[in-house]
Amino acid sequence: MTSQTTRPRIGVIGGGHLGRIHAKLASAESNCELVGVADPSNDSRYLVESQLNVPTVSDYRQWAGAIDGAIIAAPTFLHYEIGSWCLSQGIHTLIEKPIASSLQEANELVQLAKSHKCVLQVGHVERFNPAWLQVRPQLAAQSVRFIEAAREGTYTGRSIDIGIVMDLMIHDIDLVLSAVNSPVERVHAYGWSVLGEHEDFATACLQFQNGAIAQLRASRISPVAKRQMQVYTEEGLIEIDFGSGVITRTTPHLDVADGSRQADQLPPELRANVKDVLFTDWLSRLETKAVPGNAIESEQKEFFNAIQGSGQVTVTGELGYQALAVAMIILDQIALNRPSRGIIPAAAMFGNTRAA
Repeated sequence: MTSQTTRPRIGVIGGGHLGRIHAKLASAESNCELVGVADPSNDSRYLVESQLNVPTVSDYRQWAGAIDGAIIAAPTFLHYEIGSWCLSQGIHTLIEKPIASSLQEANELVQLAKSHKCVLQVGHVERFNPAWLQVRPQLAAQSVRFIEAAREGTYTGRSIDIGIVMDLMIHDIDLVLSAVNSPVERVHAYGWSVLGEHEDFATACLQFQNGAIAQLRASRISPVAKRQMQVYTEEGLIEIDFGSGVITRTTPHLDVADGSRQADQLPPELRANVKDVLFTDWLSRLETKAVPGNAIESEQKEFFNAIQGSGQVTVTGELGYQALAVAMIILDQIALNRPSRGIIPAAAMFGNTRAA
């Protein structure tokens, strides 16, 4: 760890869209010193220098001994190569999701971080979404039974080295794993490749050992952007809109919840009127909005604080590994016996899939 009185020297590796966001935020952060951005592309370095007025280098290895922490925002297939170099140099590392391209690579990064006593944080940034931060403490005290999540948008031309499972669905995989305190027991998945070799649409059903179920959907060929989740607990329903920050809670009135008043037992003429008073006399529906905040900025602040010994990171390398493991199973099932492009059904036991 660096001294609590010394600002950590930070290098951003990757000057693409996300790397420039990281660099912009880090350059304005008083709790660190941004050394620069590393990227082999002349065009990317030009954009960083001209738009952000931040110095650049073509090779991150030029920073040996010159940085205390690195933020890796390079393509996924480079995560292991860059991350292993940083950690071997004793450089604390925030690596964008997914942690790596394989479970073996992810495990080696985790072990390197341990052996070199480095902070290893994985950029599952939705953990810092203001709406999730508001909802998450409530889920800890409730029994999560069913989760449905949709994360969809149109094709951007970015992250083309991975499919939609690793690009978008992995956010919800991580959130679900953090909310359901039980091992995944079974996975069903469907996928559809349209614009390239990787899947552009995917849906997955995760069945947990404790009986909980999560239904996840992700797409980059949707005409409408959507980042939403519905969490059904024994106490009621919580709906989260990650984009707008709106949180909606639906709970039954006490006499409805304990079964002492049931619509099914009403006379036909009264039962027909239930729909008109459903959300007044039977169910309570409360809509709130989370206090706005910048999730990437919050993620960075946690990283910088952890480097200085002030607290731990929320998404450790081990948790990044767990999310990747489930994502790999989903991809295995999408690919299972897939003769051609298109939607292919698949299902397999968790224990029969690839291991590290």
